Amino acid sequence: MVLRCLLTLALTVALVPIARAEANQETDKERITKEVQVLEQKCKAQSCTADEVEKIEQKKSALNSLKETFKFGLGIGFEHYKTPYISEVETVGDSRIVRVPDSQDYKPGLWLETHYVWDGTARKWGRTHSAPGFYVGARLLGGESDVFDAFGLGVMWSFKRTAIGNIPPPGQVAESINIGVGPVWHRTKVLASGITEGEPLPADFQDPKLDTKDEISWMIMISAGF
Repeated sequence: MVLRCLLTLALTVALVPIARAEANQETDKERITKEVQVLEQKCKAQSCTADEVEKIEQKKSALNSLKETFKFGLGIGFEHYKTPYISEVETVGDSRIVRVPDSQDYKPGLWLETHYVWDGTARKWGRTHSAPGFYVGARLLGGESDVFDAFGLGVMWSFKRTAIGNIPPPGQVAESINIGVGPVWHRTKVLASGITEGEPLPADFQDPKLDTKDEISWMIMISAGF
């Protein structure tokens, strides 16, 4: 419980300044994009001077540097459970044999993530529409979980809709599709201590019970970046 609280606090503290910076950067991106478009239209209408061409390149470079910042994404996280997540337990027969009719090794959930992509590194590698990066995220919705009941981080590969270094077309919503993998901190449900599947329910239990415990495992994240 203490670990969950600390992780929640740390993630909240980290996301607030990132969100504020992202809002400011979006304003700067819009301003620079308009300036570049005006200069390029001028160059199409008439020949540009060397200073104007250099100015366009400088603004494009500034725009690219703004792109190499933290971005947000919504995605589906497929979490692996080291100990199967038990959703239902029952007893059968006069001997009250414990039976687990529903358990999962993997569970999907809706995740909010923030990620950083190294576009500059990708350009050096000759990549035009994909780049490496990393993500940090929290589960928003999944099964019986509460909001921010699981946290994850890991490496990712981002597939861009627009070529790296180019200006996205007006109206484009999602900038990329991202695939990542890394550790996840979540909670799982197991049989209460003393209860064993396939054996009679102990006499000190009126009904079979489940315990909730913290677990560290791994997950695959597929998200859309904005």
